[in-house]
Amino acid sequence: MRAVVACVLVVLFCLPVGAATAAPAQLAPYAQQTATAPPGPTIDTPPTEQDAANSRQRLVIGIAAIVLLGIVVLGHRARRKRAKKSS
Repeated sequence: MRAVVACVLVVLFCLPVGAATAAPAQLAPYAQQTATAPPGPTIDTPPTEQDAANSRQRLVIGIAAIVLLGIVVLGHRARRKRAKKSS
């Protein structure tokens, strides 16, 4: 169960910020299509300073979450070992 939670957290932190907000392109009905070709794909602009800072921040948050999860897992193992010794 803990491994599943850890995997979910890693996947959530690895997803891009706007992944869920992308809307599909609307195609014109067949009767309204023209003889000209549709415009080509749009080329994304190069990453900015703000994008780089956001990526760094997400990386740091992800690493911190993994470290904290590791501490929790190790603490539970230590507690379980102590409980078995006293029983």
